[in-house]
Amino acid sequence: MLDLKVRSGQLKDLLSAKWLWSYLGAIVLFIAICFVSSDPWGTLIASASFASFFMLVGMGQMMVITLGVGNIDLSIPYSIGLVGFVSMKVMDGTNGGILLGIVAGLLVAVAVGAFNFGLIRFIRIPPLIATLASGFIVQTVAIVGFRGLQIKPPNDLTRFAVRKIGGVLPLLFVLVVVIAIIMHLVVTRSRYGRYVHAIGQNQKAAALAGIKVNANKLITYVMCSFFAGVTGILLSAFGGGVTLGMGHEYLLNSIAVPVIGGTSIAGGDGNIPGILGASMLLLLILYLFNIIGVSVGLRYVFTGIVILAIIFAGSTRTRTA
Repeated sequence: MLDLKVRSGQLKDLLSAKWLWSYLGAIVLFIAICFVSSDPWGTLIASASFASFFMLVGMGQMMVITLGVGNIDLSIPYSIGLVGFVSMKVMDGTNGGILLGIVAGLLVAVAVGAFNFGLIRFIRIPPLIATLASGFIVQTVAIVGFRGLQIKPPNDLTRFAVRKIGGVLPLLFVLVVVIAIIMHLVVTRSRYGRYVHAIGQNQKAAALAGIKVNANKLITYVMCSFFAGVTGILLSAFGGGVTLGMGHEYLLNSIAVPVIGGTSIAGGDGNIPGILGASMLLLLILYLFNIIGVSVGLRYVFTGIVILAIIFAGSTRTRTA
């Protein structure tokens, strides 16, 4: 009887997990794809490849959102483009320049994150406006500095980005999952993770408790830009080159992924496990609508409905648990 109660309690805890609904939604969509696609497993593998980029930007944005109401980084898509250009320019298509190009690109990403925090901390601009303004500045730098340049990635970097384990499972996806596991430990087990949650729940109380609020905010905004930078480098390699607009689809998706995955938009409640499920969910929606020929306009409508349904289901379960 005691064992039955323990199992019942474990099942209740599982069903109350907010990240569960993103995975259930992804499973339902994959089942639907099986009925309309001639190659559903190929679609799943392709989704996993692109989900890697959604996961990277989603993890960075999740940390920023966890800081509390109003903390959202809108400079992510522009950072992706600029870092992609800088890194590919420094690499100059040579395998010998890969390491230097990665370092140069990530330094730019760190600078963007620090600049975002500087606008918020010292000029007292709200995060939404500060990061949007920063994004426009970053985009302008990319346009002025790299307009018209067709920069291709080194062969070794391209092979790494598209490599598949056993010819099936994308290596990039596996590596990002490993990063997600590490980030989960950071969020749940580290002092930094506890501090970020405390700041998001009550910033004044966190400061009174001796937490260095501004230092942790700086780390978080830099981390978000760092993940965007990694995305820019890998996306450039995966796509065979850099384009100015290659980060645009990650503006809203970087916000949708953590929110669908169970992160509270009000802050103070980050959730890494749901990042994978939410990323796969969004990609499977896209592939399903492409297969059945849904127009772009209707695609956005249905995607919004699905997102709202997932968020509502998760929040309802949380309230009644």
